[in-house]
Amino acid sequence: MPLPLPRSMVLSPISFHLPAPMDPYVAGGTTRHSGRPDWVLLHNSARISGHRNSTTAGCHTMEGRPIEVSFWLVDPPGVSYFSVHCPGLSKDFQGEPYVHCAEAALVLFSVTFLPVPGRRSIQHFVYRAGPGAPSLDLIPDPDKIRRGDRYGLLPCGDDTDHYAVVFLDRNFIAYDKPWRFNAHVFLSATRSWSSKVPLSCLSEDDQALLLKHGTCKPPIMVGATSLGWVDLFKGILLLSDVLGDCPVVKYIQLPASRVCHMNKRGFPYTAKQYCCDVSSCRDNSLIKFVEMEFNEPDRRNRGGQGWRAIMWDTTVISDGWSQRFRVDVDNISVDRSYSGLLPQLWNDETRELELKRLILYTPTLSVHDDNLLYVMAKMNSEDDKAWVITVDMKCEAVEAIAPYSTRGRKLTSWHSPCTFPEYLDPATPGDHVAMHSRRICAADCVLQMLLTRDWFREIGERFEFERPTHVECLSLIQCCPVSSVLSDIQEVVKYAFSTGEGEAAPKAVDLCSRAFEDFDVLLRELLHDPASSTEGMSCKISVALRALDSILDIVPPTLRALADACHQKGGKTIFDLASRLFKEQI
Repeated sequence: MPLPLPRSMVLSPISFHLPAPMDPYVAGGTTRHSGRPDWVLLHNSARISGHRNSTTAGCHTMEGRPIEVSFWLVDPPGVSYFSVHCPGLSKDFQGEPYVHCAEAALVLFSVTFLPVPGRRSIQHFVYRAGPGAPSLDLIPDPDKIRRGDRYGLLPCGDDTDHYAVVFLDRNFIAYDKPWRFNAHVFLSATRSWSSKVPLSCLSEDDQALLLKHGTCKPPIMVGATSLGWVDLFKGILLLSDVLGDCPVVKYIQLPASRVCHMNKRGFPYTAKQYCCDVSSCRDNSLIKFVEMEFNEPDRRNRGGQGWRAIMWDTTVISDGWSQRFRVDVDNISVDRSYSGLLPQLWNDETRELELKRLILYTPTLSVHDDNLLYVMAKMNSEDDKAWVITVDMKCEAVEAIAPYSTRGRKLTSWHSPCTFPEYLDPATPGDHVAMHSRRICAADCVLQMLLTRDWFREIGERFEFERPTHVECLSLIQCCPVSSVLSDIQEVVKYAFSTGEGEAAPKAVDLCSRAFEDFDVLLRELLHDPASSTEGMSCKISVALRALDSILDIVPPTLRALADACHQKGGKTIFDLASRLFKEQI
């Protein structure tokens, strides 16, 4: 029988605990919070929480009740979250507050209340990150809005204090007559809605495509004065000069040479969001489009197959699309340091990690003119555990990986790329929530070290009695936590230095790195030389344990106490413990 590997060593359950609103990154990934990011992948659904930080802003609902929103930000590919708090109304929500779109310093979201049983009240709010202190506005509902209408959001030129909320109403008249459009615009400067009839500049082909045009993602801002409603299989319905007296409706068709995502009966193999994405770069009005091509599109939910990603770009005045990058999964390099996070990707024959073993879901483009593609992926379609992976398409390499929990979430509309953190006032002082969050996340890293120590002790006990089989050695290599725990050690050391307790850290870190490296080398020798003795391995395990203890000795007492408390409960409740401690402190 193979060694019974501790579940936490393949990947700690902590890594998939939906983060408490206070933690600045999800533990277990390969990216860490580096101050305030300039853009984020914001989860579309909110948490109901009263925690506050320097991003918090508030106003009042239609009924005059106070409402607050706060954002909990992390560098991509980590997933950022927002929370909503309405004192005294915790039981009056229907579903979760939801982001509709975000542009520049602005985020538009809705909250559905149940003031009385059987009666819904859907209210929309705009969060403005800057300049100055963050603010929150209630948007009055227009008389003509219908369920399903998609709002767009547009800053009013250089005046970042004001903005427009827009939805485009379109009506089919007849096959031989042009579509009829109405643009309904709310201006924050006047606090009122108005309607305009745009000029249609659609060709016959455009009008035919519009018959099947279905909006499946938030509208995108194109340049400074245009909004686009996107169908990921057809094209972009563009409303230009939104704030002018006579807006114009145009249609941008997607690349003609793109991949066919339809089966023989003319139905899509899967949801559009699982194959494509469109984003717009505000700085240069560039529109980017990416699509995924699978060798076997009808069985993509089983993974283990070849795929390619193709990125295109265009502008409103360009004559068609230009192919920017094309990358094949077989050519994407995955650094071996990721084996601690995803040991299942290891191929014994090639001695490499293979990205195609993952099941790919939604691709996402950033809002900048860069080479990066973000993909949501799973090892098993039934699993709640997922990963957001950054792929540099120009260098054909994985740049970063962050864990994500999909429990109860739709993968087709899980996030919105947002630039509003760039507009937050950098002079805003940190608050006690942020400081507490750093301590909690450092405590989680200490927990991973304690679990790694358990792992070493368990295999050390086994080596005392008998030599592991070839299969057991292979399993040990695949789940060996030393590469991932080294990043946790670095985080603990940073925290120790910040509290003035890291004087002995450099020597301890050097000792631990060498001990882990020696252990890894000997473990691989044991795999390829069945006749070798395990005595040397027992010695290396003892050295590694002493090295870990030397690191744990420099952990600040309060940090160690929190990690120890969680460790005694099986390593599953650190953020619950943290939340309870936080409430006691405030």
